[in-house]
Amino acid sequence: MKQILTLKTYFQRKYGAPLQRIPLDPGFPCPNRRPDGSGGCAFCPGDGSRAQHLKPGMPLAEQVRSGIAFAKARYGAKPPYAAYFQAYTTTNGPVDQLREMYREVLAMADFPCVIVATRPDCLPPQVIDLLAELTQKHEVWVELGVQTANDATLQTINRGHDFAAVERVVPLLAERGIKVAAHVILGLPGETMEDYRRTAEKLAKLPLSGIKTHNLLIYRDTPMEKLFKAGKLKPLNEYEYAEALAEFLRILPEELVVMRLCADAPDDGLAVRNWWMEKGAFTDMFLKMYESGNTAPDCMKAVRTADGSYTFYHPKYRQHFHSVAGAREESVKKYLEPCLVEKMLRDGKTVDVLDVGFGMGWNVHAAVELAEKIRCGTLRITSMELDRTAIDNALRLPGREDDPVIRALAETGKYESGFAAAEILCGDARQTIQTLEQNFDAIFLDAFTPDTNPELWTTEFIAQLKNHLKEHGRIASYCSAYPVRGALIENGFTVLESEAFGRKRGGTVASLIPADDLTPLPEKEFMITTKSTAGTPYRDAGLSCSRDEILQRHTDEIKARRAAGIPKWYRP
Repeated sequence: MKQILTLKTYFQRKYGAPLQRIPLDPGFPCPNRRPDGSGGCAFCPGDGSRAQHLKPGMPLAEQVRSGIAFAKARYGAKPPYAAYFQAYTTTNGPVDQLREMYREVLAMADFPCVIVATRPDCLPPQVIDLLAELTQKHEVWVELGVQTANDATLQTINRGHDFAAVERVVPLLAERGIKVAAHVILGLPGETMEDYRRTAEKLAKLPLSGIKTHNLLIYRDTPMEKLFKAGKLKPLNEYEYAEALAEFLRILPEELVVMRLCADAPDDGLAVRNWWMEKGAFTDMFLKMYESGNTAPDCMKAVRTADGSYTFYHPKYRQHFHSVAGAREESVKKYLEPCLVEKMLRDGKTVDVLDVGFGMGWNVHAAVELAEKIRCGTLRITSMELDRTAIDNALRLPGREDDPVIRALAETGKYESGFAAAEILCGDARQTIQTLEQNFDAIFLDAFTPDTNPELWTTEFIAQLKNHLKEHGRIASYCSAYPVRGALIENGFTVLESEAFGRKRGGTVASLIPADDLTPLPEKEFMITTKSTAGTPYRDAGLSCSRDEILQRHTDEIKARRAAGIPKWYRP
């Protein structure tokens, strides 16, 4: 498959409209579950992946009305639609009941297309006959749960059938004019790229009309969650999944319709979320990547920086976690050296450090490495990180797989040796900072840039940092943005510059006492910060505002200050 034909494009070409799918739950159980609802596939949630707006026991007529109303409100959808019998195993019922179900639903709206989600072991001859009858007036698709062609994996996930069942039923459906789309999950326990290739090769030999691929989602209260917690399963993140998906799709025939590229679910239903990207963003990115012929785009690969260390590009913030001039060296030049960490350690002191923004962990790594090299004094470093995914991805960087510091933080949240101790606190740093009791000799402010992540650069957050800074302590950052320096000055700090590294301008260091070892902020820079709207700080009075709210308030304050006569830019 060189080009991807999405279901939306397929529908648009055939019907002149995208045909929004209306999910339906006919209430039939899964044959692989016990009467009490237990059992079933290891990955399947308790609701059988029922659409969120559907409630258990809701009559079909109400489901249709509710589904159409939802599609109109969320997507602006208009008729015609596709009737999508989705939840559990929708052919697992008496044929007469199935016939009546189709009759009732298809009479309620303009449904030129019917999609039936089921299993290969739930399509007896009489059901296939019924579906063939529907093809006389409707386009009929069977979304067939295949998951993998590896029988050992199918047994591991308690699927209840082998791949031979797929090979038997697909030709029977196809010869009756029923289109079949194979549903496949990439990232199942124990599977590798070779398994994905083998599954694709076997599917390519069958008379399929479509393919639907999903990344493995680990739902709460499932056997899959137990495997994950036992360390026997590591779900693919979007980088790994994109590479696997591209490899998988390129083996398949050109004419297959791709019904979906990835899956997502509400956070409260998942045991782990290891993606930065939302489903729509991933789909857009992947389509561009695939059409370009690349296995993976640059933004989905580890980036080797100038000092040989690696970093990642964050697709949400559209920035690298660290300077490409040198990820590790940036930690030394922008944080350890300006904050005199080495000097304090050599003096035999206990040095307390707060790292705001763990990212790929280079600040923590470099600080611990320094303390264990000097072997004098003790380092205690606390790192705050919003995104738990970042910690796991740090281990994916080349050369970091066996890093004892990062691995310990990923597995237990703590690391300790004779001369260093580190811990990581996950959550919104704005709230986490208010729970800390200790003060720090150095604070590394290493969030993404203020225009994309203003939450951690506001005057109120910096005030919180000040409250946890020892009298002789320093705040250091790579950032030299005027609003950030304005917030520091507003909080009573003396602002200085660290040497330039990876950027034309130097970094920022803030101190509450004189510091002769650093360059004072040049007069012009100070005047721009304090005498023009360029230095207007970001504000977040309740330490809870969203990014957009903070940015809008910043824009409004600049307008108000300009109206009051404060110039846009200071000119001597």
